[in-house]
Amino acid sequence: MLASLCTAVCLAFVLGSCSSNEEVKIEMYSEQDPTYQNPFTLPEEWEDYGIGDPYILRHDGKYYLYCSTKDGRPGIKGWSSEDLIHWTPEGLVTEDPITTGAYAPEVVYWNGYFYMYTSPAGNGHYVLRSDSPTGPFEVQTENLGLSIDGSVFIDDNGKWYFTHAGDQGIVIHPMTDPYTMDLGTTTNAYLGHWTEGSTIIKRNGTYYMTYTGNHVFSKGYRINYAVAHDDPTGDYQVPENNPLVIHTSGSFVGLGHSSSFVGPDLDSYYMVYHNLVGASAEGPPVRQMDIDRIVFNGDRMEVLGPTNTPQPVPKQADFRGRLDQPEAQADWEEETLPDGTRRWISQAETNAGFTAEYNLSLKRPVEDEEAYVDAIFAYGDSDNYWSARLKPGSGELAVVQVSQGQAQTLSNLQLPEEFDYTKLHTLRVENDGSSVRVYFDQMQKFNLPQQAAIQGRIGYAASGADPVYSYTAFSNDVNGSSDFEVYKPLPGSVEAVHYLKDAGRGFQVKSSAAAEVEYRKTDGVSIGMAEDRSYFVKLEQEGDWLTYKVNVAQAGTYGVTMRLLTSEEAAKVEVRSGNVKQTFDIAPDADAEWKTIKLGAMELPKGYQPLTIKLRKGQVAFKDVTFYASEEVSEEGTNLFDSVEAEDLYGTFEAIDGGFRGSGGPDDRLFVGNAAWDDYELSVQVDVPDGMTGESQVFVRTTNESYFPHQVQDSAMGYAISLYDGQLQLLKLNYGALAVSSGRVQMEPGQTYMLRVVMEGSRIRVFWGQEEEPVMDYTDSDPFFHGRAGLRSIGSTFSFREMQVRETR
Repeated sequence: MLASLCTAVCLAFVLGSCSSNEEVKIEMYSEQDPTYQNPFTLPEEWEDYGIGDPYILRHDGKYYLYCSTKDGRPGIKGWSSEDLIHWTPEGLVTEDPITTGAYAPEVVYWNGYFYMYTSPAGNGHYVLRSDSPTGPFEVQTENLGLSIDGSVFIDDNGKWYFTHAGDQGIVIHPMTDPYTMDLGTTTNAYLGHWTEGSTIIKRNGTYYMTYTGNHVFSKGYRINYAVAHDDPTGDYQVPENNPLVIHTSGSFVGLGHSSSFVGPDLDSYYMVYHNLVGASAEGPPVRQMDIDRIVFNGDRMEVLGPTNTPQPVPKQADFRGRLDQPEAQADWEEETLPDGTRRWISQAETNAGFTAEYNLSLKRPVEDEEAYVDAIFAYGDSDNYWSARLKPGSGELAVVQVSQGQAQTLSNLQLPEEFDYTKLHTLRVENDGSSVRVYFDQMQKFNLPQQAAIQGRIGYAASGADPVYSYTAFSNDVNGSSDFEVYKPLPGSVEAVHYLKDAGRGFQVKSSAAAEVEYRKTDGVSIGMAEDRSYFVKLEQEGDWLTYKVNVAQAGTYGVTMRLLTSEEAAKVEVRSGNVKQTFDIAPDADAEWKTIKLGAMELPKGYQPLTIKLRKGQVAFKDVTFYASEEVSEEGTNLFDSVEAEDLYGTFEAIDGGFRGSGGPDDRLFVGNAAWDDYELSVQVDVPDGMTGESQVFVRTTNESYFPHQVQDSAMGYAISLYDGQLQLLKLNYGALAVSSGRVQMEPGQTYMLRVVMEGSRIRVFWGQEEEPVMDYTDSDPFFHGRAGLRSIGSTFSFREMQVRETR
């Protein structure tokens, strides 16, 4: 798991040229710096079972991991971590017999108690409770019923919701208390078959639901996400960049059942999920834990992965400490004012944009309604600072600004009467220059407009109350700004707006653009918002550039694509990574719509390096750049059917001379070739049977294929040409099938025809027989650019012989 570990982060300096006569120095990670690698192996995992359905709770600056229990065993295991990398076993957090074979335990904290939700052996749900994240958890309810994989979400207004698995989509129930679910409704968060493993987070007013399907033993187990804005129970929009997590080749397969949580730096988000190893000796699945970084671009959520190569360890907060530990007090200044107010102020100071977290409780209840505890931020001196002020005697929470010794309450509200302030509560403050946002126990309570970012030290003050201060920290990142500096793993995508911070380092534009949106508005880079509520960048003048950090898994040839807004004017961009530089032309296109185009291919070295996109001609507005492993066809002139491996053959295809015949069975499939094949031309001879029935398909540019009875049947990503009864259809596959083009052809029983598919960038042409004109000529606005070839037979006896490929000419 831990590939390398240093006591301190070493800085390697890489020079990235931003013009012919100037260079920019960027601090880069090196191979000697600490890394981690999926999958994890933890001490004291369930034997011959591992970590399945992992859930991570962040509480008081630490992380707590829970997972499913092996069938027939009572109890639920837990682990704790300070950094998400090193995990300490906490033993069984409950040993109650009712938790035998407990599925997918999840824990939420509320007002002094930890509530655990689990479905033992899939037979309904129980709620357990503890006053510690490591237990012991005790059963609080009878069997509440409902399907597996229960998860709780608490909204900003304090309303609770319970989601669980369903065969028509994720089901959500409003809750009246931690133990009671109202009538549920089925959402449109659905993967076409059994859908499970849901969790909800809320960020910047957007609800993000992640969910998994279709079967834990399928290689094609995967994670999707959907977004909603007004209500977590309403209709969800399913963005185009789904599945969010999938990988079906090699040993890293069956990825699913995730939860999402805030990273150690207070600003980032991470996702934990599991991968499938196989079946245990007793039958249940054996799984391992994986953690990858999440980044956001407006409503768009992206997992940087899935990865199973070394990645930088999660960044810690810029300042952190625990005032309840004497050794940490050296990082603070203490003072007592004449009126008895006691202050603790950090030695460290935030930057102008920051996120701060405060954890506190009271030693005893307070009745005085004027007593208060301040979570201080932007502290300049004792007469100039801000605070989130809690008055435990009255239950009031306020934002206070002290200027020149005069205090002004900017906003206030009443917290629920049920809150017990002798229990630990969390305050969070975000300041990004446009607003000051204050959260109480992860619920956003204030969003105050602010004309400029404020900065200073953080701390506490108390008057008339006797608090205990626990984990306290700040990060000089806010509202996802840590996404700009994190390394993007390649192969993978890089969001255009995630360029590095600071002019001359992360970006350079010849003239500053007027801010159209709030996002990164002080940079002067032209940024707009697309219809899907994601942001894009427009490079407007020759020489403008953006720089990113990437981590290339392997040296080699990579195809390069760009999601851009097409224009009538031609453009040219230069892509540089490390010391490799290449220029790509962008052809004019009068459609003026968002399309994904292939720029070309380039060689990339392995390792951590800067990536620069520079405008050389015209203008370009783009959302992202994607790099994928690309290889030329090496099997020209050979019959691909001669190289079919047993693991790529599913069902009961009948081997014939030079090829395969469909058995007439419900679903036969085979795959050949290399997933890195890019542009290529495929040809195959098709023998039309007498008594033609059923449907056959020829796969092209196919990746992430899987085959399992209990999942969607169109379980691949790529394209298929469907043949049945004189009809050809071009299907776009993304764990589901969409017909994007069709045509009628002659298909006489007993005759042999040549099917030819020519793929060049976004364009796919399909030829039949001796016809010189294509039956279908389709240009995909968001295509799959690479993948294998193959066959599928659905109740058909079509025969296929001599499948060959060659480079597109």
